[in-house]
Amino acid sequence: MFGEILGIFLGEQQLQYTFLKRELNRWSRQEATLYSEIGGRSCIERLGSFLGQIKYKRGRRICIALPRNRYYLRDLKFKGLSTEEAENAVRLSIATHVHLPLEDIYFDCWSYQKGQDTHVLVAYAKRIFIDSIIEQVERAGHKKGLFCISPCSLGNDILLRKAASVSFPCISLHKEDEYKVVNLHGVEGWQGCHLIRGQEKDITQEIERIGFRSKDNDVFFVFGQIENTFLHGKTGTDPCSDSTLKPLCGGGKWDIGLSAAALGISAFPQIAFEQKPRKKPLYLRVNALQLILVGILVLLLLFTGARFYQLVKISRQYSKNVAMVKALEERFAPLRAKLERLQDLKAIEQDMIDFLRERPSLLEILRELAEKTPSDAWIKYFTLRNNVLKVSAEGGSAVSTMEAWRRSNLFVSVKLASPVTKDRQGKERYTVELRLKQFLQAREARR
Repeated sequence: MFGEILGIFLGEQQLQYTFLKRELNRWSRQEATLYSEIGGRSCIERLGSFLGQIKYKRGRRICIALPRNRYYLRDLKFKGLSTEEAENAVRLSIATHVHLPLEDIYFDCWSYQKGQDTHVLVAYAKRIFIDSIIEQVERAGHKKGLFCISPCSLGNDILLRKAASVSFPCISLHKEDEYKVVNLHGVEGWQGCHLIRGQEKDITQEIERIGFRSKDNDVFFVFGQIENTFLHGKTGTDPCSDSTLKPLCGGGKWDIGLSAAALGISAFPQIAFEQKPRKKPLYLRVNALQLILVGILVLLLLFTGARFYQLVKISRQYSKNVAMVKALEERFAPLRAKLERLQDLKAIEQDMIDFLRERPSLLEILRELAEKTPSDAWIKYFTLRNNVLKVSAEGGSAVSTMEAWRRSNLFVSVKLASPVTKDRQGKERYTVELRLKQFLQAREARR
């Protein structure tokens, strides 16, 4: 962010400068430090002598204004083209619109609409002159601070557009060395300027001679002291009488250095001579629709960014919790294994207690089996584990034997545990699984 502007008018006879300072977003004139005598036979030498006395300062814009005789202007007119199309057409064919070789000049263009036609204002200056200015600036250590090298008349246009009481289009007049310069200010911007080499006080005929049709009701402003100058018999108005321009004019006094400093107030002067192609600042290249889209995108990014930040925080906390739980699980894994083993042992112990407490006695089971087993079948052996009794028998019919056992009150279920086979005599062999009723009921009740 810059807060100071140094404007330098590079006149043929003398160098003039003005400092502007910004306070609370308002520009005002700053009294310059008295520097030693600026020496040099040419304007370039005087520029180097002056800049050598100034220390480089960040946040300072240096604007160099050229007199009208140091650059050339052409106003080209096109029909049926937009301002962008006309400007691009001129840039592509610039060699046909200038009278000097292309490699010997720096040029810039600005397009505007005037009535039904599109005009392109072409400004160009000799490369050797611009390069010598840039060389002096770099030699004095102010390369980073150089903002623009532009026509001085453009600074007057910027000043007038800052005034609250000025309406456009209008005409203004200022003096450069021994010459008068007429500036044309259109509705959209600066439309060029012209030298008046004669000493006429009535500039009406001179303006019409250069092709500008002046009218009796044209607004006319005069910068500085140009005595007895009038247009259509009307004396020009002093722009510094406007309340908005008084802080810039230093209490009502205008000098040509102020016009040079005014170039720095603009974010992108219409015309500037540079070694590289100029690019507008990003905010000037964005149209209204793009600005709305960018605003919507920024809002979406802010909203989603906030949500994403919250999700990142939750994710990080979740990762911490997972790591903590994993560490605790590893720490208490041996205890958990012992607890599970203990619970298994308790269950086995309880089953044994219940079995011993609530199962029928072994004698009662044998008596029940003996009474219920058919006479043609006999028991070879049996096993008792928990509440399951497995009986191997042979003889008789497996079906009739199982049916007899099912009628017992001691068994809740009777089913084959193996397929029924027959020996050589044709006797059936089978193994039956019987579940004790009393033990099963007690276990279910406990659960």
